Amino acid sequence: MKHFSVDDLSVALLSHQTPMFSDVLAKIEADTDLSATRKRDMASALKRVADGLGKTPSNVPADPRWLQPRLDAISPAMIGVSQKTWANLVSNARAALVHSGIAKHRTNQQHVLTEGWRVLWETARASGKIHDSLSRFIYFLDRLGVAPEEVGDPHVTAFHDALMDDEIRKNPAASLRNAVNAWNRAVEHVPEWPKTRLKGTEPKAQKIKLPLATFPASFAADLACFQETAGRADFLAEPGIRPLAPASIATYARLLERFAGAVVRSGIPADDIPDIATLLSDKMLEAGLRWLYARCGDELTPGLKQTILALQQVGRRHLGRAEQPLLDKYVKRLPKKQQGMTEKNRARLRPMLAPQMKARIAKLPEALMKRAGTQTSQKACLLREQAIALEILLHCPIRRRNLLSIDLDRHLQRPGDGRVYLVFAKDEVKNRMMLEFELPKRIVAMIERHLALRSPQLCPAGTTYLFPKRDGSCPMAGEHLSDNFKKCLRRELGLEVNLHLFRHFAAHLLLEACPGHYEAARRLLGHSRLTSTLNAYTGVETTSAARAYADIVGKLQQ
Repeated sequence: MKHFSVDDLSVALLSHQTPMFSDVLAKIEADTDLSATRKRDMASALKRVADGLGKTPSNVPADPRWLQPRLDAISPAMIGVSQKTWANLVSNARAALVHSGIAKHRTNQQHVLTEGWRVLWETARASGKIHDSLSRFIYFLDRLGVAPEEVGDPHVTAFHDALMDDEIRKNPAASLRNAVNAWNRAVEHVPEWPKTRLKGTEPKAQKIKLPLATFPASFAADLACFQETAGRADFLAEPGIRPLAPASIATYARLLERFAGAVVRSGIPADDIPDIATLLSDKMLEAGLRWLYARCGDELTPGLKQTILALQQVGRRHLGRAEQPLLDKYVKRLPKKQQGMTEKNRARLRPMLAPQMKARIAKLPEALMKRAGTQTSQKACLLREQAIALEILLHCPIRRRNLLSIDLDRHLQRPGDGRVYLVFAKDEVKNRMMLEFELPKRIVAMIERHLALRSPQLCPAGTTYLFPKRDGSCPMAGEHLSDNFKKCLRRELGLEVNLHLFRHFAAHLLLEACPGHYEAARRLLGHSRLTSTLNAYTGVETTSAARAYADIVGKLQQ
């Protein structure tokens, strides 16, 4: 079979007549109406955007639908330019496409609106409750000759198609979603606005989980019983069955509810599921798992694998079923757990390990703190929050749940000699290994500065959580901190990383500096078994060894 390059596949669905950036460059160069300066700006932008995509101009299709997702994935920091410079480059590249007749001119000036739309839009803006993200949709409708009272979902679809054909960087799906949300908000808050509510073009996927009230009360009671008993240590329990950590209990409960929803979606009435034992009967296991498998496109996804393993564990722990023929059969068919890091994590980690990038990562917390200064705006407070999260992960590579849970009174311990320790009791840690780190004075100073400036923008005064929810009642949602962290690293350094990747980063730094010190890495990461560390990081020194050998050969060749 013939093998195709990534470049071949990326353009295979495009028309043969699709022009490339090189064609646009030639057209601009031949245009005698353009000034020399404008020619230079457009040509430079096309070439540098192509560089950002890792291609030559002759291999970049001048097609907005092809360009949009690829340009949207580029972080300016990733290619070594500022956000403003990148925005200017994309703007000039788009201007080149407009000049070549590939994209259209934007006309968002308010004076071009017809009277009906103009009055309505001015009224909406005067309310102070409608975001400007609606404006482009308004101008689009007006140019099509659509009156306000005629607007419906077909116009949303047409707007989406126009965005897809016109934009080369901004996310059309996000632009559409923002416009639809703003329209529906106007329906609620602007009395003069048409009362037709709009839908997006891509409805959300059907949720599998159903409200607990859908099932008999006995099912909810049994689920609560499982959650209460799964974390208890039982001396008389079967050997090898340890109490579950709170996070694991929550995960199992969520998967049980989700699986119960799948069983109902398969056609079995919710009233037929009075308890967990019935849910884990062969009939319902077969129905629910087959429905989930079909929903996944007849593929064994990580989520489906997790569900099967969770159901087996619940059967053993909660129902005392040492043998579960159907579930045991499915578990045996599952692929063996991958040892070490996934290839996806390895690919994301490689850019972090470049010598210059390691230094940039280490210096980023200080840079963020300096940028925030003593300002008390929400933006400045969030910068300090992100700086502290990164600084803690650099010195204390803890899991996300522990980072989120940091309580200033409970987890920061001060013995009275000026030192400060970050301590997690064993029942707060995934593998029940107590964690303790002495915090450098640098981190303590950052935290104290942040606490003095964060209220009331991020939380009420006196909040004890380091990363609190807005009302200060509990830690913020894990996804919220993770998303902010990922956006920060992407914006500042061009890295696609998550919080957990910093545990791998820490292990690599330690083992690169101290080859073979796997026990030290185990203690740093809080692994309960050395085999976990060995499986994940054996061979880390290989890269350093290969680099050292290449230097030897290089010297011989000089």
